[in-house]
Amino acid sequence: MSKEIKFEEQMKKLQEIVEKLERNDVELDESIALYEEGLKLSKSLKDQLSVFESKIAALNEGEKDE
Repeated sequence: MSKEIKFEEQMKKLQEIVEKLERNDVELDESIALYEEGLKLSKSLKDQLSVFESKIAALNEGEKDE
């Protein structure tokens, strides 16, 4: 994803994709495209969570040192 989108916005978009796919009311081609977009969002969200977890761990480590 070239343009940075906020975590919350990505989560909302992923939820919308899941809902569309669960309704089963889209053509196969669109379903595949939505699935692919969902995978990209999922990876981006996972990567962001890893960064957040690292930041929190570093902050907690800093608290222990004080």
